[in-house]
Amino acid sequence: MRQSIRILSIAIFTILAAGPAVGAKKRPPAHPTPAPAAAPAPTPSGHTPASVYKDGVAVHQAASASSATVATLKKGTTVDVQKQDGLWFDIKADANSGYVKINEVRLAQATGAGNDGYSMFGGRPKAGETAGVRGINTEQLRGASYDPAAVAQMDTFRVDDATARAYASREHLQATQVAYKKEPGIGQGHRETSGSSEETQAQQAENSAAKKGVFGMLGSHLGVGSSVTDSAADAMPKSEQEKYDEEIAMGPQIAGRVLSVMPIWNNPAAQRRVNTIGLWVALQTPRDDLPWTFVVVDNPTMNAFAAPGGYIIITRGLYEVLQSDDEVAAVLGHEISHVVSRDHYNVIRKQAMTSIAMNVGTDKFVGALGKSGANPFAQKLAGYLAKEGASILLTGFDKDVEYRSDVASMVYTARAGYNPLAMYAVLQKLEAAADPGRTGNLLSTHPPIEKRLDNLDKKGIEPVEQYTSRPYVTAMR
Repeated sequence: MRQSIRILSIAIFTILAAGPAVGAKKRPPAHPTPAPAAAPAPTPSGHTPASVYKDGVAVHQAASASSATVATLKKGTTVDVQKQDGLWFDIKADANSGYVKINEVRLAQATGAGNDGYSMFGGRPKAGETAGVRGINTEQLRGASYDPAAVAQMDTFRVDDATARAYASREHLQATQVAYKKEPGIGQGHRETSGSSEETQAQQAENSAAKKGVFGMLGSHLGVGSSVTDSAADAMPKSEQEKYDEEIAMGPQIAGRVLSVMPIWNNPAAQRRVNTIGLWVALQTPRDDLPWTFVVVDNPTMNAFAAPGGYIIITRGLYEVLQSDDEVAAVLGHEISHVVSRDHYNVIRKQAMTSIAMNVGTDKFVGALGKSGANPFAQKLAGYLAKEGASILLTGFDKDVEYRSDVASMVYTARAGYNPLAMYAVLQKLEAAADPGRTGNLLSTHPPIEKRLDNLDKKGIEPVEQYTSRPYVTAMR
């Protein structure tokens, strides 16, 4: 009976309507598209207040460390940022003007008609989009229906490995070995090692014992025998293949619900761009064989979402303020890290377990596990996902998870040949967005931007310091 339960758990989400095939052994066929040609990045200007973050900051005559120093500023000095030039800010401070590195000042929330932090960095609101526009909320995502046509369209944007590597070659992006001590202990997607090794067998035994311990405590609370709780524990996935299969089934189901309330942006060049850059970054991670798929949705808020299985969504509002491939890579790298570490996948399973344990009676929870041809646990977990929909994407992680993804993004972008300082540029822009409506959802589910910048200073810069002098890759629009 336990063997049948384990087999059923592999196909746990196939009962969801319109779900993709599970158990795929290779990346699904891509739709190769030529990477867009490079074009000069726009340089919007305005004025945004900022303060000097470090002591003895050199103001250079040009956006280059080799140019002449025209002034030296003390920590806390108030400056006015005029525009961004690569990974430099053009600033004015009293009688002095010049350029400082993007991580040497901290932008304040901008104010002033036409000179806010959103429009200054390239944001272009559509007609009818007011300053108070806000993104979708949890209830909208929970009630959103699955849109299979939108998922099918998103899949057409996927590019293959060769396309991503060809783009990297054209842009002189050299793949680099960059150590990352917090890299998740996850194999190459479903590419697990042979289960015959003593180490693998010991790990499986440890996992099984831990699961049975959890279910045993639950069974004791509900008055259920150990044989039933052991069966429930056996229904949980153990191998990389089982987890991989569940991720592949979850991703499109969640993304399809987001796309039903946030339509795909009709901008083929943007879709090619995020898929090409995103896959190139993902290839530098331990999960390089996932069916990585990226999409820009037509929404003015500034946010990005990661669904299990490699489905990444970024809003037009955030995309439009990213002035380089480096910055696009930084945003996608943060979301890729959530997928690599199975953050949403783990939260879904944890919340489903809690929901089942708290809201279902003993007989309904595990009492039917012994019945022939049924796996109630699998069915209830699938039912939980159908009920909660994509609202899981607005669940706030522990702050350490977000800090880790910021650092991971710097590592992954450095591995991909980009300048990791771009992560600072992205966070600075989020901080400078004058309209809280544009970042409301993001700020409600993430630590304060200032804290994230502080964490990069403490834990993010050192591992990639030697790669911060790389050329800034111009935007492709």
